[in-house]
Amino acid sequence: MNESVVLMQACMERYQNSMDRLAANLRPGDGILGFGNDPKRSPYHMDFYNELGELAGRLAGGEWPADQAEEAVEFLLTMAEKFGKRLTAPMMEAAQGHALPLVPLLPCDRAEQLARSYDRSYPRRMRTPVQEKVFRALEKQARGR
Repeated sequence: MNESVVLMQACMERYQNSMDRLAANLRPGDGILGFGNDPKRSPYHMDFYNELGELAGRLAGGEWPADQAEEAVEFLLTMAEKFGKRLTAPMMEAAQGHALPLVPLLPCDRAEQLARSYDRSYPRRMRTPVQEKVFRALEKQARGR
């Protein structure tokens, strides 16, 4: 595993652990009608999202070798499926948009493979707008444009 993916995985694990601790401390009724400790409003969500964005930006900016992009894109696109839980999966899916600046660094054949697997995981009728952008970028890269 390359350095950028190791850092992304550590970020994801910190996020999961923080949300697990938060969920463990919930009392009955927390979050109902906006009262108490609502885990959906936790700052951990944006901390995770911003840190992943920073790591993807550093990779796209050339801080690490471009060949690390392939593994990083795959990690970003499969993270929600592999590691997501009820409280964390939606933000992990939103973070897939951080793969967009990395897609142009992918070889065409790898972009095509990722596009096919992404299409199976997220069929068109179930994709969010950011997921549609990611899929279109993968298709475009697969065609070599």
